[in-house]
Amino acid sequence: MPSVLESIYVIVASGECLVGVLANGFIGLVNCIDCVKTRRVTSLDFILTGLAISRIGTLLSLITSNIFLFGLKSNSIRHLVYLEVIWNLSSHSSAWFGSCLSVFYFLKIATFSHPAFLWLKWRINKVVLRMLMGCWLISLLIILTMAARIAKIKIVSIDQGNETVTHNNQEFKTLKFPTLIISSTGGSVPFALSLCSCFLLILSLWRHTQQMRLRVMGSRDPSTEAHVRAMKAIVSFLFLFVLYHLGIIMAVFNLSMLHSKLVAMFSLMIMNVYPMTHSIILILGHSKLREASVRVLGKHRLPQSPWESLSGRD
Repeated sequence: MPSVLESIYVIVASGECLVGVLANGFIGLVNCIDCVKTRRVTSLDFILTGLAISRIGTLLSLITSNIFLFGLKSNSIRHLVYLEVIWNLSSHSSAWFGSCLSVFYFLKIATFSHPAFLWLKWRINKVVLRMLMGCWLISLLIILTMAARIAKIKIVSIDQGNETVTHNNQEFKTLKFPTLIISSTGGSVPFALSLCSCFLLILSLWRHTQQMRLRVMGSRDPSTEAHVRAMKAIVSFLFLFVLYHLGIIMAVFNLSMLHSKLVAMFSLMIMNVYPMTHSIILILGHSKLREASVRVLGKHRLPQSPWESLSGRD
């Protein structure tokens, strides 16, 4: 029987998963309905929809891991191993979609006169989507290679009383290291791209405010508001992304050293915060999503976000 603390962890993690799936499902549904109505898909809608789908996969993988922790039987170990492959694919997809969203904000809102930036800004749709698809295909290839290796592994579990003892062969033990490397460092490149985008947006905002002061104009013009809102979205992504990977590190440390079910559930609960909270932030910061959410709640239409009016539709 699970303890009271374990039950609390499961309830909280399940609540996080439910809210996250609803928020991301809402993002995907609104964008799909808008696509059917307008018969066109913008880059921003494509990125948001892909981000929502990948995060639903991440959340469902995490909560399923929580459920399996309470009753590992003879065939559940293999299920968890395959679940790790699905989680890796969803997690990496989410990281790349989030990074592409940060790059999209930067190219749409920042103001630089450098020829390289102008070239990228002019070709924003092709640049962002090609970067996304290329990096995603590389991640998919690596993860499918891992899945092929896992399929050849024989895992034997023997029940001893109330505990399950798992005997892993040497191949399964050697698989842990590349799995750890991919899980821990797979998000480093998307994180670096988002960090660079945030830094360049700050630089663009500083230059813009300096120009506004020289023109004796107010600093809170639409362009400034657009910079601030975009930076808030990127900074929240970076903070929650770091929190998510801290949860991964905690889970890996527990798997290697502590072997505590409570620590494992706590780390999974921390990891759930990222795909849930950032999606809610995106809904609140995106005019179309925010207006759709308040219509669902039966309230009046909200004004359009200043940065949204700048980025507009592609």
